[in-house]
Amino acid sequence: MKQFIELLGLAEGDFIGNYAPNPEAQDIYKGLAQQKLSDVTASQITNLTDPVFIQAENQDRLITMNIINEAAMRNGQVIPNSGGILTYTQTVANEAVNIIPPDGEVWKIMGIGITNSASPTGSNNYYTFLSDPTQTAIDVTPSANREVLYSVFSSSSLTLGTETIFEEVFQPLLITSQMYLRLYSSMSNVAGGASVAWRIGYMRIR
Repeated sequence: MKQFIELLGLAEGDFIGNYAPNPEAQDIYKGLAQQKLSDVTASQITNLTDPVFIQAENQDRLITMNIINEAAMRNGQVIPNSGGILTYTQTVANEAVNIIPPDGEVWKIMGIGITNSASPTGSNNYYTFLSDPTQTAIDVTPSANREVLYSVFSSSSLTLGTETIFEEVFQPLLITSQMYLRLYSSMSNVAGGASVAWRIGYMRIR
């Protein structure tokens, strides 16, 4: 702490641990006025904080942003009462399922499950990729892209759980709008009109 105080050019007696900026002078409060913490979106906070430079004259604004992030549970821990189970359906072989959080949000993927609407007559191939917006063909077969192949496996089962999909103990993944999950089934040995439902369990940490 002493080194930190000296780095700021202060004497030890100058440091006030409970300092708080004048709220009347902080336009971030005006931008979020009349909203409850639970209603403020990640994109709203991002839009208000992105233009701020790390400069001495912005010290109060930076402190205020930190206060709001802490109050909104945007501190790297799971946001209470966040998350859920999302279902994405793939119906044809030339499209993929993209799991993309809204801008400014960070999702923690806790598990992935698969349910085929009908049992495959043979092995069906399932792929999990890490992708980003630079991939141009985001709605067609992933093999055409330069993505990170996270996992691949084959199965003729009707339903599949997380450990089967990843063939090992699954580690939760963090995804954003700039680095997201892309899921793909080859739809091999699947009857016409059948579909694959990908179920995603997630929680928000921002």
